[in-house]
Amino acid sequence: MLLVKGRRNLAISGHRMVSTQMVSITEPLAKLPIELLEQVFDAFGDIVFCVKDNDGIYQSVNHAFVERVGAKGKADLIGKHANDLFPKYLAQTFMVQDETVMATKHSLKDQLERITQPDGSMGWFLASKFPVVNEAGEVQGVIGVSQDLNWPRDSELELANLRKLVDYINDNLDQPLRTERLAGIIELSGDQLDRRMKRVFRLSTKKFIMKCRLEKATRQLESTDLQISKIALSCGFTDQSSFTRHFRSATSDTPASFRKKYRTEKS
Repeated sequence: MLLVKGRRNLAISGHRMVSTQMVSITEPLAKLPIELLEQVFDAFGDIVFCVKDNDGIYQSVNHAFVERVGAKGKADLIGKHANDLFPKYLAQTFMVQDETVMATKHSLKDQLERITQPDGSMGWFLASKFPVVNEAGEVQGVIGVSQDLNWPRDSELELANLRKLVDYINDNLDQPLRTERLAGIIELSGDQLDRRMKRVFRLSTKKFIMKCRLEKATRQLESTDLQISKIALSCGFTDQSSFTRHFRSATSDTPASFRKKYRTEKS
């Protein structure tokens, strides 16, 4: 489990939380200062890192987090709350996620999220959250990690032999898309395809397909008057309810509300 001591120190009390399983670690890793974790994550420009206490107050952030919210430096963020940094709807989503992680003491892994960036553009991120628990079993806060899902260069797609597959997926989003069948298109096994997708896109095949479905649905919500139920089917969701659930998970909004807000902003 992860243990926070004081405001700026983090220790690991003999175990670390990975999903819902406890995994033993060696004694030399028993104590790590937050400053060291910051330095580690500062080395990765596309990975956002933060530590919040059980009141949702930021205790530690890395440089990528500073850039994500458009702040001048880390000092501007320490002691702040998500409500101080993000739109209300997004802050509320983060708070619900944190409360769930702390209440269950279970990690939230690989959550696909579409978030408005400081320049107004939309970006896709893969987020995970981990509970911070002391030696008495009391939850002290949450560690959050979020990775920017930048689209790979064309050369990377060609090198990984994925261009043909990506085109096929985008052309057939209204159809069931199974990993094993897709793998056969480029003469790979399902496991081989998953490894290659994660190397290039940082997503499993299944999550990449979901991202493509949500991107297509977002474009249709923005540029067409199609009924939401028809958008759901055209993007491969089983029904409107399934579409709404996945869309809300990624954007913290319903399709109808998103469309209304988009058109209000554009008018």
